[in-house]
Amino acid sequence: MLPLRALVWLSLCLWAPLGQDPVRDAALLQRAAELARPGEPHARLARLVAEWDVALVPVLPDGSERTDRGTATGRAQLGGRYVELAFELATAGGELHALQVLGFHSLHQVYTSSWRDDHSTWSVECSGASDTSAPERLVLHGSAVDAKDPEGRPFRLELDLDVEGAVTVRQFDRRDGAFVLRQTQRWTRR
Repeated sequence: MLPLRALVWLSLCLWAPLGQDPVRDAALLQRAAELARPGEPHARLARLVAEWDVALVPVLPDGSERTDRGTATGRAQLGGRYVELAFELATAGGELHALQVLGFHSLHQVYTSSWRDDHSTWSVECSGASDTSAPERLVLHGSAVDAKDPEGRPFRLELDLDVEGAVTVRQFDRRDGAFVLRQTQRWTRR
């Protein structure tokens, strides 16, 4: 983790060509340094730093469900600013390896998620806030991109972090004007 002095120096070096003046823009540089520090939302995400058993329950097109199983390993990255989750899942379509990076965008005050897996070559991004009625529930919105919808379709991702040693993740796709549950993940700390 960079010390504050190094961060300010780096900011000055990067912003100098853009006309930033360290004296005139001292308040701006101080604000940038404050926004760069991990805070309470990052601590909330740090609960995901663990080894997890994962039960993945997709909702099939006919409305039935099945349960796939796997693991996830959560690691803090970049001084606690992000949590990287590495998934290994055994699904009906074969092994799935994926990476998800969760963070909190201090400037915009939203949680962020970026997903990549070995069944595609694109990322799926979403962001959002905690639920005002249940602060331990993160509600993120994005656009799901796949071969069926290369331009994307709206989706919602909900992460419930309120149970010690357990996480529930629900993914909803938008169909016919309404959000429909596509899958539920239940993580149990090892």
